[in-house]
Amino acid sequence: MCGVNETPVRAEPKAIVLHPRNSEPAALPAGEPRNQLEYIEQSRQAHSYSKAVQKLFDMALSYMPDAEKGNHEGRRKAAWSTGLMEAPLLYACDTVPMAVYDLGRLTAAEDAADLANDLFDMPKETCSMVGTLLGEWYMRRNNSVKKVVALSTICEPLNMGYEMIREFGFDIHRVDQVIRPVHGGEERLNEMVKYLVSELEDVAVFLTGKPVDETRMRFEIKRLNRCMAKFRRILRLRVDNPLYIKSLPVLFLLMGSAHYFGKPEEYEAMLDQFIDELTQADFVPSPLGKIVPLTWVGARGLEFGVFKAVDDLGGALLSWFTPNPYDRIWNEDIPPLEAMARFILDYFVTGSPVNQIKYIEKMIEETGSKGMFFYTYIGCPYGGMHVELFRNHFHQKGVPSSFLEGSWQVGAPSGQLLTRVRAFVEMLS
Repeated sequence: MCGVNETPVRAEPKAIVLHPRNSEPAALPAGEPRNQLEYIEQSRQAHSYSKAVQKLFDMALSYMPDAEKGNHEGRRKAAWSTGLMEAPLLYACDTVPMAVYDLGRLTAAEDAADLANDLFDMPKETCSMVGTLLGEWYMRRNNSVKKVVALSTICEPLNMGYEMIREFGFDIHRVDQVIRPVHGGEERLNEMVKYLVSELEDVAVFLTGKPVDETRMRFEIKRLNRCMAKFRRILRLRVDNPLYIKSLPVLFLLMGSAHYFGKPEEYEAMLDQFIDELTQADFVPSPLGKIVPLTWVGARGLEFGVFKAVDDLGGALLSWFTPNPYDRIWNEDIPPLEAMARFILDYFVTGSPVNQIKYIEKMIEETGSKGMFFYTYIGCPYGGMHVELFRNHFHQKGVPSSFLEGSWQVGAPSGQLLTRVRAFVEMLS
């Protein structure tokens, strides 16, 4: 592992702090947006007819600041986590999950990755996501949440990153997970579930000093299942009116589906508002007269310009197979920690990708998708292997696809990446 230089060779970068809108939208600069906040503001304006979209962005942009403030003031604890499927456990422990993977999307520094490279002497091949997160945490070392629930199988380079931030006072609790194999039988799966349940029991003790309140966790599992049912209904309604809610707001809805932006009641009420709007909305036509239904598979992406490029050409991302498996249901009839363990072991990242293909096929069939984007981050062998297995399968089935490698960065996507996106959508048009 690389050590930390005693004296950083560069000043800390200026942070771009994203806040919810408190007044009328500011005028956008000429040309394309330059950073995440400008893409969000542009999307606000494009969805000026939707109160639900405005509420969504307000919740998203207040998520990290409110969680940090509540934790600092002692009103409600918070802990860093993946923000992917641990909401029932953390909320049952009266702890707001602060999503590691949404940190760059919701509050970002101009050169966080470069700062991390200078501090840790990181190799150039290091995943840009890991570098960016290390830089963000370094800048938060004196004034942010310090508890971290680290799920071990999500990302191996990030596991090393967690070790690097220990010296800045972050309290890391590791959850040792296993990856479910394609074969092995029910007996082997039951042993894996039993082990993971014991690991999840330790998370509650780490957060609260006592075992989890199972009654509270059952309540949270019911809430999550209820919210996921509403989210699925929103996606079904989009099939008939795809561009009423364009790609970027759907991405944010998907992000919040696992952690609710720290406000579960408000998030569920917002889902109801989206459903009400979609059931009454006028049809929004494509700017080019034709709508191309598409499927997104892989990482959720940080480069918001990719999603704008899809929208601008009449593309509609109607199904998403990402690290938020909204298409599956938690079992409410078994002990809650067992339900969590079984959900995790059947999940996109920790389950075998071969087991996930059937879910993607179902999504394509339900939405009439004409093509697929496979997205991963540059320098991420873990995600790249998953995507390659998926891509090979659907290539053999004759489903058109485009493979995208993006960067975990603040700002607009590269011209090369946008060219690939536009060419693919135009081909399908």
